[in-house]
Amino acid sequence: MKNMQANVKWSAWICGLVIAFTACNQSASKTETAATNKTEDHSGHNMEASSNNKMVDLMHQNMMAMQEMKMTGDVDHDFAQMMATHLDGALAMAQEEADNGKDTMLVNMAKRTLTAQKEEQDRLKSFTDSHEPVTKDTASSMKLMQPMKAMMAGMDHNMKGTTDHHFASLMSMHHQSGIDMAKAYLPQAKIPELKTMAQKIIDDQQKEKQQLDSWLQEQPQ
Repeated sequence: MKNMQANVKWSAWICGLVIAFTACNQSASKTETAATNKTEDHSGHNMEASSNNKMVDLMHQNMMAMQEMKMTGDVDHDFAQMMATHLDGALAMAQEEADNGKDTMLVNMAKRTLTAQKEEQDRLKSFTDSHEPVTKDTASSMKLMQPMKAMMAGMDHNMKGTTDHHFASLMSMHHQSGIDMAKAYLPQAKIPELKTMAQKIIDDQQKEKQQLDSWLQEQPQ
């Protein structure tokens, strides 16, 4: 009888060790898997986090803000909030040029941008604040993001030159992505006010882009 009780106790002790060892292994495996997933999850971070160029960093921050936006699937609403955020990048670069640029034409352009595009941004934000989006599939809205992604993918994060050169080059690229975004939105536009704004953005930014590109041709680094 004593031997039987001893065997039962011994078996229970062995089973306890096995259970504890298995639980530890499972816990360690889950921890390792979570760590691996966290390390390997690079979605939304496929661009360099920083550079030696203030303007590039401002553009990068703007793209990150756009990637973190939640799409509703309501293309009008999503265009308004994307363009409002997109304009944050233009305003930040314009402020940098206004503060540190040397070229009179570019500095004046930057100052006009701070006024004009801030007014556009306020109108876009006013729309999104008062508009209740109709939730749909987000595929169409996500297509509006492609111009900004393409621009960032082709950007030279280590470009050389002065603040003026950085502003002219990057603002030209930024304008092009805004133009492309507005063009992608127009065929789907349902809100007359936003459709008019999108066309105005195309017209205004094409004009400024031509001025910036001409300046860059006349002012080689």
